[in-house]
Amino acid sequence: MARCISPLVHSLVLVILCQQVFGGQDLVEGPESVKSTIGGRILLKCIVKNRSGIVQWTQNGFGMGNDRDLPPYPRYRMVGERTEVNNDVIEEFSLEITDVQLEDDGKYNCQVTPTDDDPRVLLSDEVTVTVIAPPNQVLIDGGDIKSLVLGVPTNITCRADGGKPAPEMLWYKEGTGRITNNTYTIATTNESTKVTDVISIVTLKATNADHEKRIECRAKNEALREPLSTYVTLNVQYKPRINMSHNISRPMRENDYVRFSCDGDANPREVHWRWLRNGHTIGGQTRSYLDIAQISSDYHQNTITCEATNIIGSTVAEITLDILYEPKFIGVNQYIPVDLNKSVTLTCNATGNPQPQIRWRRSDSQAPLSETTTLTLSRIGKEDLGMYICEASALYGAFTTKKLDVYLLLKGPPEIKSKLKQFAEPDLDGKVSCLVRSVPYPDQILWIRNKKIIDYAQSGRYSITQTQMADGVENILHISHLTPSDFGEYICTVFNGYGNDTKTIVLAETESLHLSYIIGAVCGGVAVLLFIAGACILYHRFKSSDNGENKDIIKEGVETDKSYAETDSHTEFKKREKSDSPSDFTKSTLMDEWRQNLNYHCPTEFDEINNINNVYNDPRLNTSGYGTLKSDNIINGYENHNGHLFSDYTHRSDESFPVENMNGYNTTNYGTSTFRSGSRTDFMKPDYSGDPYRLPPANLSTTQLATNV
Repeated sequence: MARCISPLVHSLVLVILCQQVFGGQDLVEGPESVKSTIGGRILLKCIVKNRSGIVQWTQNGFGMGNDRDLPPYPRYRMVGERTEVNNDVIEEFSLEITDVQLEDDGKYNCQVTPTDDDPRVLLSDEVTVTVIAPPNQVLIDGGDIKSLVLGVPTNITCRADGGKPAPEMLWYKEGTGRITNNTYTIATTNESTKVTDVISIVTLKATNADHEKRIECRAKNEALREPLSTYVTLNVQYKPRINMSHNISRPMRENDYVRFSCDGDANPREVHWRWLRNGHTIGGQTRSYLDIAQISSDYHQNTITCEATNIIGSTVAEITLDILYEPKFIGVNQYIPVDLNKSVTLTCNATGNPQPQIRWRRSDSQAPLSETTTLTLSRIGKEDLGMYICEASALYGAFTTKKLDVYLLLKGPPEIKSKLKQFAEPDLDGKVSCLVRSVPYPDQILWIRNKKIIDYAQSGRYSITQTQMADGVENILHISHLTPSDFGEYICTVFNGYGNDTKTIVLAETESLHLSYIIGAVCGGVAVLLFIAGACILYHRFKSSDNGENKDIIKEGVETDKSYAETDSHTEFKKREKSDSPSDFTKSTLMDEWRQNLNYHCPTEFDEINNINNVYNDPRLNTSGYGTLKSDNIINGYENHNGHLFSDYTHRSDESFPVENMNGYNTTNYGTSTFRSGSRTDFMKPDYSGDPYRLPPANLSTTQLATNV
């Protein structure tokens, strides 16, 4: 083995010595690794001394040919000159690459083939050509405006495609600088082109301060002198933010005009409005305000809700109402049937804001019987029957006291109160009324015709209707298309738990008035109206003249300082001077008689009103001046409670005109009704002494005195 190696070593040493002595081919300068951008120029050095072999370049291990122009590679060529230095021939075969492209990226070396004179293969170091490329462009997905929802994490994506090497992606927010948190990058490299597409994502949780701020995305790599950048403007969207108010600055009262309004802001601004009451939609209300022309007590403690909606979401604002309203009675049974010697509890419930106070009293007394919602009466006697008043007052709310009549009705057998003769017209529909006073209500009412109970279902012409009243019912028998045979007697029979009653009612044909009677009545009515109108005119005329004369009298009396008797005598003397006939002289005396009648038929600005104290003690409105009907729903009553418990008319001693309607005059309530009860004999007579403006009624002595002057 040693013998074999030794000759080889000797041969190599001999070759080296020969090259040094005779100057063989040698690689003077080789290439170096280089980077270039697309479109640039690359020059890889290859300088050979005393070349005897063939020079060629390899790219990624493949030879490119020995022709300096390298025909297969139009952008490649070997460049350089041939020179002699100290008897050595120096030749340059450097590789020039123009318009560098991505495919030029790779491994390169320069080599010289051996020859017979020099069996060596000259190889340069393998170098790397790196082609770098900037990204094509930088884009943020979604356009120039990026919409984010307030408080909701949102991804913003930026793309940089075609870069080599992969670009570094950076995020910046206007006003705060670089964003380093919540970012990540996805890089995808194309194996053939060796370029990398990069996607960078930043996650933002937008705040109100971010609205209209810029978010910038930057991409940088070695191919760029300055980073590529783009930006979007943030549009921070949010659901409506609203406030609710109303136009009432004081405590809200029943019947107030109320406008509820909602205002605020939203993004987007396209807002749809909805109004709700206690969670239920109020139809037709699609504006930012809700008008209630007269708010009622039904709205007390209701919740009014305003709802605003845009594409982001909905927001509600609400107000729970506290409405002041006057006392209102609820669920009160006004008609209580009772048995003697039994106990009964009257209940009076009232609502209001503030909560009203309850007081019970008798209708003929101001003394309170109870100040709770109930009034219990034990062992009822006849003196306990009648009307009780429940008063509900709410002084805090400045509301008037409300009063409700409650009646104790004695149970007993029914009694038919209908007119025994009733009328109808032939060939029309008719009816027969059976008015029944019955406490308790009747158990059964029968109609009998021609000794047979009427069968409404089979008759085809008969039907009944029934109306309940406080102390009974009205049962009406209807008869369709009356014929002569339908007129005659009808028997009404009524039953309750205490007994029964029967009455025969005659249905008769209506008697028509003769035309001449009708014409005469009309003419007479017109004449009466004309007479009254003339009397009113004369009254006003004489009143004006009297007022003028009285002023003259007062003026003359002041100037002469005479007594009242002298002034009156002088006045009558002046009247005689103005008159040439006895009839004119007696005008002032006749006026006294006229005034008494005209005060009732032609009332002027003065009214008969007394008992001013009742106004403050118990204000009950009665603008008619005729007292109060106890109940329109009472058929008949008992005559054991002050003699007039349930008569057709009873004067209410606790009623009076409101003070504010009196114009400052003395106020008195007196009865002049033609509907007064026959059992009432204690009506107050008019008293004119308290009113200096009222004309006193004429009497014989006054008239005679004036005539004799």
